[in-house]
Parts: sequence; C-alpha cells; structure tokens
Amino acid sequence: MDVEALNCQCCGAALKIGNSVCTCEYCGTTNIVSGSTGKYIDLLNRANKLRQQCEFDRAFRVYDEILAENGSYVDVLWAQTLCEYGIEYVQDPVSGRYMPTLHRIKDESILNSESFNEAVGKADDAQKEELKNAAMEIAKIQEDYLNIAAGEKPYDVFICYKETDEETGERTVDSDIAFKLYEKLARYGLKVFFSRVTLQDKLGVNYEPYIFAALKSATVMVVIGTKAEYFSAVWVRNEWARFYKLKELNDRKLMLFACNDIEDLPPVFRQKQAQLLTESDAIENMAENIRDYVLKIKGENKELVQARCPNCYKVITADPSMQAAICPQCKKPFVVADAVVMSDLLNKKRIKCPFCGREQERNRFGCIFCHKKIPV
Repeated sequence: MDVEALNCQCCGAALKIGNSVCTCEYCGTTNIVSGSTGKYIDLLNRANKLRQQCEFDRAFRVYDEILAENGSYVDVLWAQTLCEYGIEYVQDPVSGRYMPTLHRIKDESILNSESFNEAVGKADDAQKEELKNAAMEIAKIQEDYLNIAAGEKPYDVFICYKETDEETGERTVDSDIAFKLYEKLARYGLKVFFSRVTLQDKLGVNYEPYIFAALKSATVMVVIGTKAEYFSAVWVRNEWARFYKLKELNDRKLMLFACNDIEDLPPVFRQKQAQLLTESDAIENMAENIRDYVLKIKGENKELVQARCPNCYKVITADPSMQAAICPQCKKPFVVADAVVMSDLLNKKRIKCPFCGREQERNRFGCIFCHKKIPV
C-alpha cells in the first residue's frame, strides 16, 4: 500500500497503512483503505473531517468529487454511505470504543443502500467482512430507532431554528421567536415539534428517532433565522435539508422561511417567498398561514362517512374523527357518532333469509335465526 498520511475515519489521527484494512493505533477503530486513493489524500482527509463534524452534505459532495475524477473506491463509497445515514462515531466513555450514532434515519435499511452494496461488490475479502460487520451494527441501531419513531403521533408543524449561540452560549433570539410561534400554533390545536419543549422529557436518550418521526410526518416546516449563519448552522441545515428531500417526494409538504433579510437565506431558497421578521405582525401572519394550510391539507385527506342529521334527518357526510359538527342543511350542531348510528338504523332494510325463509333486518353477520351468511 502506498498511502502514508491518510487520517482515521473516527479520531482523525494519522494511520499507519499496511493492508486494505488497518487499525488506528490511537483509537483502535478499523479503517478500510483503497491504495489507489493515496494521491487524493488531501481531498479524502478533508471530506472525512467534514463528516466527523457532522457536515454530511458537504462531505458527500467532496466524496462525489473524488469518485467523479478517479472512479469508484471502496473507502469512498463506504464514507458516502455513512454520510447518507448521518453516521457519527462517538467514543463510549465506559469501553472507550467508537460507536456509531445515527443522525439521519431512513426507512431503507443501510444494508440495501446502493453505495454500500457497490462498495461490497468492489471490496476484497477482508474489506468485505469489515463492511458487513459495520453495516450490520448500524442496521440494528437503525431498526431500534425506527421502532421508536413508529410510536410517535404525527406532527402538523416542525419549527427549525438555532437554540444556542456558540459565541455567547446564550439562547438565541430565534429561539424566543420560535417559542412565540409555537404557542400560537398550539392554541390553534396543531401538533408542533419545537425541540425545546418536545424533547425536554427525552434527556439521556438519542433525539434522532423523534426528529425523524417529526420530519417525516409534519405538513409544514418553518425555518427561522435572524442571521445568515444560523441558517447554515450544522443541525439547522441538517433538519431543513432532510425536510427538503422529503418535500421532493411529497409536494404537499410546505417549507416557510422567516428572516430579517432575504439575502440571509441559503442561496437555494432566495427565490422563495419569506416572512420578514421586521414586520410587527410577522408571527401572527405566519401562524395564521400555517394553520390555514394545515387545515386545508387535513380537509383533503379526510375519510368521510355517510350520516343522518339527528335534527333534520337529512343525509349528510361527516368526519368520524370529529366529536361534533354543524349540519350543512339545518345549520344546527350534532354529535357525529349519533348521526352515524342514526344513519345505520334508518338505512337498514328488512330482508328474507334465502335459507330459512324468516324475515329480518339486514346485518353484516348473517341470518339471526339459522346463522348462515346471507348473499348480498
């Protein structure tokens, strides 16, 4: 092997390369090395450092640059897989071992990832074994996270913002704005993901399953930024970039931006309409627009059933998830469950069982006398 200055994928220390799979003498992590990437060490080390800093999108682009110029290398393809699933290797304080942490759960198992399988296809036997072991460990964590996420109720809105300023260590202005928006949306009855409140009882656990569930289910994301650097902060960008990709698969998802200056927005969004926070009624306007959009989408997704108004006896449609509604005919309120039951009772017809000849009301269980199923 001709690589001498490649850095460890976990701790960043210089590796002493002997084979296609080598162990870092500082942290004990096993690294996969493609000898032909030696001439591209600077790019590879830069990408690895970005990935270690959880700058997954930026790292992915650098890996892409290496692959575009020089072909497919096992270590680069594996590194791209780690970016795709947001893998950060964090040292366990007890064992000292570097363990994978997922910051970007996906429904698709890492074992089915195109870049992972391409890497396995190009790997030698030693590399192949290491790749499969590493992927299996990540797949198990992924499965656990997905099970947690599956238990979360759907969200209507996801508020994306920067909570703490690194320079001052203080809570940002954005956090206060986000809280005011959260309060207004909650008063409208919407389920809102606002990390300071939503995750406050999740101390000591990994937040990713809950963030993933919210990103996937939310109809609207609001991205708040009073400074340009807040929009590009690692975890803020991680959230809006993931929601943006989900939006490409579901055009009913809506992204809204709130800023002091349009020029502060990430370049890809500067042509989008944004709410200027310098306006006195900015938060109120955002809250109303979000509420109207969410209710519109909910209305389009409703599964309505036939009912009969208990007041005027007219046949109407009703949302079974609602407790009460207003009759569109007589304009009087009614209990939805009562209206559905009344419709069922009045719509029942008397039939004669073709088997025993006895007359009865039609029901879904069959003849109440001979217990045979009556053909429709």
